[in-house]
Amino acid sequence: MKNLLQFFLCLIIVLKTSGADEVIYRRVGERAVLNSPVLPHQYYVSWFFERGPEIEIADVSYFGRKHVNPDSGEIWTSRLSISTNNLIINNMQEENFGTIVCKVKDGTNLYATVKFYLIKVMVSMEEQRPFLIPGHRLSLNCNAETKRRHSVYWIKPAGNKASPIQGSVTKKAESQDNGKWKCVVKDNGKESEFEFFVSVVDFSSASKYVYTSTNLPLSIPFWITPKEFVQKILSNVETIEWLFTPKTSSTQQTIFSFSSKNGQLKQEDTASELSYKNFTDGGNFSLHRNLARVEDRGTYNCSITFTNGYVLSRSLVVDVLEITPSPGTELISGHHLNLSCSTGGPLETGVTVKWVPPDTSSLAKADFLSGHLIITRVGTEDSGKWRCDLRRNTTTLTSAVITLKIDPILTVWMIVTICAAGIILILLLILAFILFRRRQRKMRQLRHRLCKCKNPKPKGFYKA
Repeated sequence: MKNLLQFFLCLIIVLKTSGADEVIYRRVGERAVLNSPVLPHQYYVSWFFERGPEIEIADVSYFGRKHVNPDSGEIWTSRLSISTNNLIINNMQEENFGTIVCKVKDGTNLYATVKFYLIKVMVSMEEQRPFLIPGHRLSLNCNAETKRRHSVYWIKPAGNKASPIQGSVTKKAESQDNGKWKCVVKDNGKESEFEFFVSVVDFSSASKYVYTSTNLPLSIPFWITPKEFVQKILSNVETIEWLFTPKTSSTQQTIFSFSSKNGQLKQEDTASELSYKNFTDGGNFSLHRNLARVEDRGTYNCSITFTNGYVLSRSLVVDVLEITPSPGTELISGHHLNLSCSTGGPLETGVTVKWVPPDTSSLAKADFLSGHLIITRVGTEDSGKWRCDLRRNTTTLTSAVITLKIDPILTVWMIVTICAAGIILILLLILAFILFRRRQRKMRQLRHRLCKCKNPKPKGFYKA
């Protein structure tokens, strides 16, 4: 019984004086937080670095002491932050990797000991460049400087594991490789992630749909990221083309083309009247016009062919919103009116049309969610600006506006016009009557003269 009691006492001492060792993987320049075990009431905590002779680098106690040992050297004093429950190493350098021991005393008795194994991880790309051209070699490497049993694999920007699953990845760079890669080091079920950004030349990932209206400018955004690539590696570009396929046709038209052989940009389709900025400045390959037209509806494509044969392409669908009034925008009160608001085809999923009548209209508070609006009898209160919004949920994508002019059935101008027409008619009748009377008078005078000339007396005749 006595021996069993001694065994349990020894076990308790061992459990109290040992803690769960921790393995921490970090890169040079990163931050490491070392958490001390649960502390007793009267605690004395000392932190030691095990590399050659053991060096005390910091200590803390229950009566408020928080101390970094100045004799530990610049490699520690300039990077350590200490609190009651942890030790923080900022901006870790080569000399900070190794084993750090945390010893906790309860009064004068050793209460717990925990070891922290700080292991350096190196993440790199072969032939480190600010960006890669699609088709060029992409080689990533992730390595942990330890003999411990561990595994390393990469996660692509899309979130799936790279193949093969190991510390090195070698492949031809593609557009989908652009973004944040993650090197994952797995040790005893615990995973540590290290991010590494790979920059591959690509078009920016904006929405494939561009919305505008016949009231607004046309802007077709083609942006290259990273934008600095154009100035630095223009020699790697063979040709650039801007193409257009109308919504009502399957025939593709070339708008602009660029060839590195002569370094000139050629406008192939002058009828489009589209303009561009200097695309060598900031990677802006966008096209513009001051006002959009219905004929602009369709698919626009910008493609860059590199000297290695890789073609980088981006397509955008342009929808131009237009309001069509029938029979027109100037009506008389009581007339029938059809309003159509359309992009010329089916809308993208989740996109709806909403009409916004003028505030004076009797229909101002109505909720019209159809592109076709019928007003059986318009009134003067319907005069003003009618707006048609293209929306996705609560976001307005674009708007088109027309102005209706509705006159009353008899306006003052119409009354004046009718009266004036009546007066003119009366004056014409009076004038016709006067002319008729004059003609009659002339005819009577003419007949009277003719009668006098019928029986003239013979010349030289005298009565006997």
